[in-house]
Amino acid sequence: MVLISAAQDIRWQEWDDIHVVYQPSSAETHVFNETTALILKCLEYGPLSADDVKEQTEVALGVAPGELAKEDFAFATSRLEELGLIDRLEAASTVQ
Repeated sequence: MVLISAAQDIRWQEWDDIHVVYQPSSAETHVFNETTALILKCLEYGPLSADDVKEQTEVALGVAPGELAKEDFAFATSRLEELGLIDRLEAASTVQ
């Protein structure tokens, strides 16, 4: 599975461990923890596999590989998808 940013021109504000994202396309403001914000930031420069996003998020958090629970990662990516900030693509559909 490949993850891709669905949000264009989002605006960030950070206070300690709180990350506020304003999404102009929907006029919505979202508040995220560091993990969820890092997942979204991983996709700013292009699509990545879900495994690569998880690995990059773990590196950014400074935790060991596999330390970010799969359930927590899945919950965060599902929530970002519900908010219209990321999309999931099947790997086969990205090859054309």
